[in-house]
Amino acid sequence: MASNLNKITVSEPHLLNAAGSPRRKVLILYTGGTIGMMKGPDGSLRPEPGELQRRLTKIEELNQDCFPQCYMEEFDPILDSADMCPLDWCTIARCIERHYYDFDGFVVLHGTDTMAYTASALSFMLENLDKPVIMTGSQLPIEEPLTDARSNLLRAVIFAGRTDLTEVCIFFNSKLFRGNRCKKMDASSLTAFDSPNFPELATVGTEVKIHSRLLCNPPKGRFRVHLINVTEIVVIYVVPGFADSIFDSVANSGRVKGVVLLLYGCGNAPARKSSFLEACGKLVQAGIIVVACSQCARGTVEIDKYAVGRAFADKGVIAGNDMTAEATVTKLAYLLSQGLSAVECRKAMSENLRGEMFSPANTLDVSSSWTSWSRNTTSLRSVPY
Repeated sequence: MASNLNKITVSEPHLLNAAGSPRRKVLILYTGGTIGMMKGPDGSLRPEPGELQRRLTKIEELNQDCFPQCYMEEFDPILDSADMCPLDWCTIARCIERHYYDFDGFVVLHGTDTMAYTASALSFMLENLDKPVIMTGSQLPIEEPLTDARSNLLRAVIFAGRTDLTEVCIFFNSKLFRGNRCKKMDASSLTAFDSPNFPELATVGTEVKIHSRLLCNPPKGRFRVHLINVTEIVVIYVVPGFADSIFDSVANSGRVKGVVLLLYGCGNAPARKSSFLEACGKLVQAGIIVVACSQCARGTVEIDKYAVGRAFADKGVIAGNDMTAEATVTKLAYLLSQGLSAVECRKAMSENLRGEMFSPANTLDVSSSWTSWSRNTTSLRSVPY
């Protein structure tokens, strides 16, 4: 996780739709991404400051009474999502904090490549969030005739104007997902995102269906923003026959504070390579937090299922359960940034903080069938505030 050397500034809020309903106000924060890019002289896509705002003021649908009044702020410079880093997450979080009591909801326009990382990070950084923060973007620029940008944006705004959403979400291609459960699954399809281990929160077709039982409960505490400033985290994708001598340099670096291991299946690793197990033990002894995740998109890490997994647990490796790699990395960065001790950090990594993982205390057992929770679905042809 690298630092961004560019200093980001943010424009003042600009009203996009004076005819929108003043009963609710939504702030659109444009950070960058394909959604606002234009074709340059050589045919390549590039950001054009002010262009997306100009186009959004001409969208007729936004000036209907069913839409909240929308204001827009724009990053300077506008970023490709591949350039996004924790400093930029902090900029987004500070923008939301600065305007938290002025708006009823927020839409973050973002590139798709790292959207799941930003959504996961914000879910941890925005403690006791009592308003919707909806992230969206598009696979095609808004200027393209067959773009998905228009529908994604309009629907994200509708969800940002609701009062029953109190979490960070991603809306993409007719589905609303919990942000820290989401992954980008396809590089080119319009159905780019999915939530492999947790059902979608809502779907949009001819009707809007909100699965109310899945939503996070409203918070009971005061809204707070926590910044992420610890980024010395390494992600290691385990492959057959890899050389585990690299762990020595990680353990002896004196800089690395966290390691995320992407293991096979439900958290399995080579049993014959005792050096790998010993290397993990050295990392833990060096005070490094080690978390085991699965390389599989679906399923959970069951570290006690096989003897080798049990040996990892005995060495102090933490099971990531059914968290995505994106949620695991950002959760670890968030906890390390709070100045917790290694013992406190390990404990918190195993706890469900923002709905990012299944735990017995969850109100919903996601292994249940669709029918067991679909009865708690709100079906709406129009979505009131």
